[in-house]
Amino acid sequence: MIFENTFINSKNIHIKIILLCILIASFVLVLRNLGHSKIHFWDEGFHAIVARNLTKHPLKFTLYDQPWLEYDYKSWGNNHIWLHKPPVAMWQICLSHFIFGINAFALRLPSAISLVLSAWLTFRIASDLFDKRAGLIAAFLQAFNPFLFASVHGYRYSDHIDIALLLWVQVSCWFLLRGIRSGKRRNYILSGVAMGIAYLSKSYLALITFGLVAVVWFVALFKRIIRKYKAKRIQTIPLETQEEVSDAVPDEENVKIRLSDVVIQLFAAIGTVAPWTIYCLIKYPKEFIWEHKRVLDHLNTNVEGWAASWDRPLFEYMPLFYPFIYAALFAVVLCLLVVMLRHWRLPELFLLAWGIGVILPHTLAQTKTPSATMISVPALVMCLAAIISRAYQYRWTEHNANEFFPPRGITERQGLLWTAIWGASMLSIGVISIGGTLVHSRKWLSLAVSGKGIGFLQFDSIKGFAPFVHKHFVIVEQLIAFGLLLAIFFGVYILSRQKEWQRWLWMGVRVVALVLALFYAGRYVQAAYNVTERNAQIPLYVQSGERIQQEMPQNICFFLDEQRTGAHFDLMYYADRSTYPLKITNEAEQKILETKAKEARQAGAIPYLFSVTNREYSYPLYIEEEIDVGNGNKQRYRIFEITEAE
Repeated sequence: MIFENTFINSKNIHIKIILLCILIASFVLVLRNLGHSKIHFWDEGFHAIVARNLTKHPLKFTLYDQPWLEYDYKSWGNNHIWLHKPPVAMWQICLSHFIFGINAFALRLPSAISLVLSAWLTFRIASDLFDKRAGLIAAFLQAFNPFLFASVHGYRYSDHIDIALLLWVQVSCWFLLRGIRSGKRRNYILSGVAMGIAYLSKSYLALITFGLVAVVWFVALFKRIIRKYKAKRIQTIPLETQEEVSDAVPDEENVKIRLSDVVIQLFAAIGTVAPWTIYCLIKYPKEFIWEHKRVLDHLNTNVEGWAASWDRPLFEYMPLFYPFIYAALFAVVLCLLVVMLRHWRLPELFLLAWGIGVILPHTLAQTKTPSATMISVPALVMCLAAIISRAYQYRWTEHNANEFFPPRGITERQGLLWTAIWGASMLSIGVISIGGTLVHSRKWLSLAVSGKGIGFLQFDSIKGFAPFVHKHFVIVEQLIAFGLLLAIFFGVYILSRQKEWQRWLWMGVRVVALVLALFYAGRYVQAAYNVTERNAQIPLYVQSGERIQQEMPQNICFFLDEQRTGAHFDLMYYADRSTYPLKITNEAEQKILETKAKEARQAGAIPYLFSVTNREYSYPLYIEEEIDVGNGNKQRYRIFEITEAE
């Protein structure tokens, strides 16, 4: 017993060391070039400026802190009071600004920390549902996810907003799982509070946790009804068949969830959200009601041009989250769905309700944004991790079995089933990828290659109702290859199950699957590394912004003639002065500039033109300077005061 306990403790230490290495490596890598100075237009620029303004007034959310020009409260891109997103993510950035100052590193540091914390939570949840091996694999897949890296660095749509939502959804799911296991109501309360904070990060997407608790409660109730029905049926049949029927009666599940727990979680969330909602309704009713309406409009309206067909999230957006391995993950989820429908055990039910509960509404909604399914990442990577872990479990361990918490150990037959699924998923993406390379490299092949697949299969008829399936048909090809390989493996198993060499055969499958998995894991990490390589810099606005803050008054208003979309946010963030973009290429457009300058002057501002072009202006020159932008290059900027025409 002492030796066994020592072995277990030693194993736990090794697991903790591996997990710590994963988290540290992820954090160190994501910090690389985290402070690159470019503020990205979609959507980082908005969040950066609002969070900066919060350092002056933490309860007043503003985009244009001093709106010198007329604005429409319905236009979130030019508004004064900015309630386009809930407050939590911006408060987190604001806190970072208080601690580390106003700079791009402080802007993105909360996202980097949230990424590591969310990976740790993935380990904890996967370990509770399956085992620590699955937890480590899932934590790795999340900790080095290239899309999450790009979101942390501000390159992806919604940046820290979605990262904050992801973290708090996972906190809520973790407490929910603890509540289901223990039955302690404080866990349901904490789950509800975390769900409320997630709602205050990005609105209704946070309700996935409420959907989860409702699904688990309903399935548990349904299974109790079935068990009672079958137990009564046993009493009405002959004794000789009672034993056979009793085997079909589900065991008493160890799920401690009541309808009152579902209600408690919901009301805890409402109590968390209510103060902010009431505050906004009192202080800024027009802006709050309008933005709330626009959130709901995503369901049946083309909001900001993001409308798309049903297949875009599944076949264009989600492959960005799981580069190289998406088809394998897709196949694994389908297999676990079959397992869940047969047994309705908690691990599969919890993950699939989580993943599908996120993806399905987004597929049905008319407006589809790239990052809206980000909160399904933990559930889906845990599905893949569970398959890999189960492929290495053979021996059935002694346990107090129940329907919702299956044994940690599994039979050899089950182990071979999971091995077949894992091996087929890895081989399918490898075979199709290699096949595509060969097709493209053989000039003598007459097969048409149009980018919709590798050229073996072309179905132009699907383009009308599934354009993104057609565009990315290689994913379908990989799924077809998976089905064929899985059928072959099952056939081999049936033919060789009495053979002595079958163990060596399946060991070979595991080795091949492992080699391919390590290869794609390397490419996966490389993709995350490539994100940090971008290192976009704009020293022009960093240095000029510092000078402006030191030398120019607070009530100035800038008009910027740089044509790059979103450049005015760079200047507004670093100079802390209201900045408006304006295209100036002819005299008519210059007249528009003067009209706007007059409007700003009447509002109490001193209008200036910040020019990065070579166009000549007749306004008095206030500042002219050249900035070293790297590689021996210099960039000139000029600041003109826009005076009133005589």
